Amino acid sequence: MKNHLLISDLDGTLLDGKQKISMENKTSIKQFIKNGGLFTIATGRIEESVYPYMQELGIALPVILYNGAVIYDYQKKQRIFEQKITQFTPLFDQLQTFSEDYSIGINYYQNKRAYTLDYNELVKENEIKDKVKVKEIDADFDTSYVTKVLVISNDSANLKKCEQLVQSSDVSCDMVYSDKIYLEILPKDASKGNAVKELLKYIERTDLHTTCVGDHENDLTMLQTADTAYVVENAIDLLKQQNFRETVHHEHHAIQSIIEDISHSVALK
Repeated sequence: MKNHLLISDLDGTLLDGKQKISMENKTSIKQFIKNGGLFTIATGRIEESVYPYMQELGIALPVILYNGAVIYDYQKKQRIFEQKITQFTPLFDQLQTFSEDYSIGINYYQNKRAYTLDYNELVKENEIKDKVKVKEIDADFDTSYVTKVLVISNDSANLKKCEQLVQSSDVSCDMVYSDKIYLEILPKDASKGNAVKELLKYIERTDLHTTCVGDHENDLTMLQTADTAYVVENAIDLLKQQNFRETVHHEHHAIQSIIEDISHSVALK
């Protein structure tokens, strides 16, 4: 296992529908690490939201957060890689005008915190899921930059309209869907795939076989970067149409299944 790095998406992949890590996944991951394997997480979530899972699993490696805009080392308590959306104020103003006309929630992420101007039900639901308190924007918030923006809507048409608004702006950024109700606005070239490359540089291991697993559009670049890529049974069609391996549903201990595959491949060598 010593030459294997396993990177898992969090929501819809490692976690079950109750936002928990199953005992089967937890036991397999801990044994994988004990046997010399390297394991970490790549997620759209922020530092505070992921920390409990890091503790639960005993992960020592840095973690990919904000869908690749940040790599955070919990051991050193610092960001070892970070990107930002700069000159953001004009788009901030446009998004706020847009949110007044359409049924959406918007979270702005800055300095490890989540902020909003409209603390509505969509924002509250996301707050409960991620277990992160969303703060109403005040004088401490600087509209000139953000780490990322999360746009939330149960109406896909509203998200598409928001996507078009961002595309027509002069702000340099990228966008990706992390769920059918989540549109994420990210720094230019920020992605899980690029963050995997940065992580490998940081840990200075050129001998690793990297295995990645995910379920949604925001995982695509990471899967394309991996030596071996898996999608869970509940993954979107876009991922299933790629030449990736398929594993079980996230409710059926997908990470345990992948670790069993890795163990089998090691045993055959």
